[in-house]
Amino acid sequence: MRASVWFAQNTRFSEVMAGDAMAEFMRVCPERPFARGSYLFRQGDPATQMHVLAKGQVKLVAMTPEGHERVVAVLGPDDFIGEAFVIDVERYAFDAVAITEVVSCPMNRAQFAQLALHSPSFTVRFAEILATNLVRCRELLIHTLDPVKRRVAKVLLEQVERFGERQDGDLVVLDTKLRHDDFASLASATRVSASTAIAELRELGIVEGSRGRYQVSLTGLRAYVADDLD
Repeated sequence: MRASVWFAQNTRFSEVMAGDAMAEFMRVCPERPFARGSYLFRQGDPATQMHVLAKGQVKLVAMTPEGHERVVAVLGPDDFIGEAFVIDVERYAFDAVAITEVVSCPMNRAQFAQLALHSPSFTVRFAEILATNLVRCRELLIHTLDPVKRRVAKVLLEQVERFGERQDGDLVVLDTKLRHDDFASLASATRVSASTAIAELRELGIVEGSRGRYQVSLTGLRAYVADDLD
């Protein structure tokens, strides 16, 4: 049976682990750099490590039965990627590609066992993070019933809030490698639907720009997402 894609976003790992737990984690799981465009791992590789991202952005790409790439998620600092030892799988179910220069802290089962033995506080906090992620996954499942336009806007809002650069006033600039195809994939929509949704945001004056560089009214985009679009 093909494994499901697994990742955890917005874990607040650095904040939750602050203090002795983080120091022990860094000792046991030292940082590892990855150049832009390199693979943290590939679909089908033995699932030996989970990565805790420290810097940069990583996209998770799965292959469809037709052989096409599908972007599943874009991850950043404090996010987890890789099923290894979190769930019982032998091989990774997707590619993890560095969009920017990336620094990760890989952790395998033996390292986790060492942390559990020497830092019980790490284990407790790690369990809390996974439990919180489970709640978030349930909330995201409910949001899959949203209209397509709202789903696309939510994907854009998430990218803006996490990776955008705040300008004067309400404007945020988002430099991204994501194409309309990728926005569509992240929103479980077609490319045409994603392009139509982004075009509507431009008409409303919420978004300007294209081809990977957008200027976004953060207040306007949040209000658009919150509105009833039915």
